[in-house]
Amino acid sequence: MANPQYLIGQGEKLSQEIARPPRGMGDKAHPYEFFEARRRLTPQWKAAADAINLQPALAQPGGEAVLEVTLHPSYLAKSYYPNHLMRELSLRHLGSRATHIIPDKVVSSRAVEQGAAQPAPVLYVGGDAKQLTHFASEIANWAPRREDVQDEFRQIENVGIPGDSRLKPLRSAFTPGDEVPLEVVLHAPLDDSNGMIVAGFREYVRSIGLDIDLRRARQAGGLCFVPLRAPVEKLPEVLQFSFLRALREVARINPFEPALRMSGPAFPVTIGAEAALAPDLSVAIFDGGLPAGHGLERWVTTYDAPGVGNAFAAAQNHGLQVTSAFLFGPLQPGTPHTPPFSNVDHWRIIGDDHNSDDFELFSLLDRIEGVLTSRTYDLVNISVGPDCAIEDDDVNVWTSTLDALLSSGETVATVACGNNGERDSVARLHRVQPPSDGVNMLAVGASDKIGTDWRRAPYSACGPGRSPGYIKPDFVAFGGSPGAPFLALTSGSPASACGTMGTSFASPLALRGGAGVRAQFSTPLWAPTVKALLVHAADPGTQNRSEVGWGLVPHELGDLVLCGDGEAHIVYQRQMPETGAVRFFLPIPAGLPGMVEIKATFCFYCDVDPEDALNYTRAGLDVQFRPDTLRIPPPYMKDGRLITPTVPKSDSFFSAKDVYTTEHMRRSDAQKWETTLSRSKSKRATSLHQPAFDVGVIYREHGHDGRRPANMKVALVVTVRNRGTVDLYDRVVAGSGNRLQPLRPRANVPIPIRSRG
Repeated sequence: MANPQYLIGQGEKLSQEIARPPRGMGDKAHPYEFFEARRRLTPQWKAAADAINLQPALAQPGGEAVLEVTLHPSYLAKSYYPNHLMRELSLRHLGSRATHIIPDKVVSSRAVEQGAAQPAPVLYVGGDAKQLTHFASEIANWAPRREDVQDEFRQIENVGIPGDSRLKPLRSAFTPGDEVPLEVVLHAPLDDSNGMIVAGFREYVRSIGLDIDLRRARQAGGLCFVPLRAPVEKLPEVLQFSFLRALREVARINPFEPALRMSGPAFPVTIGAEAALAPDLSVAIFDGGLPAGHGLERWVTTYDAPGVGNAFAAAQNHGLQVTSAFLFGPLQPGTPHTPPFSNVDHWRIIGDDHNSDDFELFSLLDRIEGVLTSRTYDLVNISVGPDCAIEDDDVNVWTSTLDALLSSGETVATVACGNNGERDSVARLHRVQPPSDGVNMLAVGASDKIGTDWRRAPYSACGPGRSPGYIKPDFVAFGGSPGAPFLALTSGSPASACGTMGTSFASPLALRGGAGVRAQFSTPLWAPTVKALLVHAADPGTQNRSEVGWGLVPHELGDLVLCGDGEAHIVYQRQMPETGAVRFFLPIPAGLPGMVEIKATFCFYCDVDPEDALNYTRAGLDVQFRPDTLRIPPPYMKDGRLITPTVPKSDSFFSAKDVYTTEHMRRSDAQKWETTLSRSKSKRATSLHQPAFDVGVIYREHGHDGRRPANMKVALVVTVRNRGTVDLYDRVVAGSGNRLQPLRPRANVPIPIRSRG
């Protein structure tokens, strides 16, 4: 390509700060009046009080008990959090989760709601046990003076104490007398009560003849994860502890075996000595180590994480294949490999003692956390993790820990989503595995081949994820199949390669694409920008979104960094202001014929609340698309009132119906809290007059109003296509008045090729 059309940068120069646009709020239709709510809830409160009185004293540390309060499905949004009621009853927030219920009353007249289970918020709240039981005895005549307390009380659909559902189904067969290795999840807020609750649990389990080692306990937000061994017949007693959030058989780490161990004969490979194209990039792979004589010393530095046991062959071969996938991509017999984009630090985090350690889940996570807290990497790959499917009502300790570590937005992290895609889909055991359900990580599934007729590899885990984090996997990359195995290095001398398959290799291949983008340009690209570019370029084909997420990541780097005829890809990198909003103008040249296709992808990283599975992300985007920012609509009448618009008319662009499968989730505000939004839309060129996205950042903590983070980075990638305008790329750059400029490639970096037209 004589004059390559690289990605266009500096899109942020087309943005400006504005006042936050007004949002219309209609009157709320409440399902219950206060006195009706009091009547229907009185027996529930009394039953909860009776259950609290039956709990052993040691099961209530500090004399406190926990209630499970389910709000009516109409109150999903953060604006309905019952702050005033919490203060009135001296309750404190411990966490939340989502559930699906059929309420006694529905508010909407839509037929689809009648008799259908709807998503509803469940709040875990703590309070003095004696005060709670006293309130239950007085509730029949309780009439608070404050109207806001009454309004919030009538939001409650059900109230009780947490029940046996906290015990998750055991995956193994146990008989009485067998000890179960357990992961205990405690509500343990990061305040003065934390030590009281954790120490109280130790005292309680000792009282029933058990013991725990708090040295292996892990704190993640307001949750404490504790390993415990207990006979199966003791589990009902453990469940009586008031502050227990969940009790599950501890997950084992995925074995270091691909979905296919080896396919076809090995073939010789020549390992070159070319320097990495971007040696300044810092990359880490956390895996099983590399075998002696691996031959990759030119690009790879190996480390043993502190506390790891002795290396063993299966893990080392897995680590070699994962590292090979990142450095070279799929190898081809008789074809020289391309130079790696970057060097790699390979961290060995697993040793030969892992089979004898029931709680290796904690040990391996400790090692990863120790590395990531001591240094910052540009790119990270993790192809190991707990062998369990995600759950909607709780966040795994791996996910919550890594999401917190990556929340600053400095690192692009890819995670293999798991090879459990052929497990029982009715029991949802085929869903993505932790930590690939994280919002600050990219979950990578596997395709069965490279080319236009690709499909999800059958073994590749499926979505959806939780909300937020609903689109999981984020995308898929080639992972191999029996008919088209992934060719990667294998141990032995001289160097050789063989076929394999698994999401373990799709994940580093996707990260290789991110490294290629960073290596191609001298212009600094943020981690959210690299993530946005990968998502933006993913091709969904005809596949189901719950199976492939946003689609298949391009195999050729040129499809990520080059623009074709009739199209322009523009990159925006913007730190959001602490007040107000930002208007991102789209560079649509004047005089375009016919229809203009606009594709936009927003990405950001944010802090999380692990104890609030329902309200996990602390930040979200309120995005409004305005096709014509030069015109404000005239006044109009609505419901007998004169409405005088003050901002240009908005048009739907990111629609919940394009993301969520259920009618109820489409009507909630859930999509606003997703960290990735992507959509294409076609508009008539004559309707576009300085079109723009108005973007405001919204914030919450534990499901209600929170502190606004400073300088949050938001990346936006926009594609403008008009097939009738071959020189669209040049017109976009020229029409910006030199504010937009093609990204500058590094010196001596070869021009990549494109596979897509």
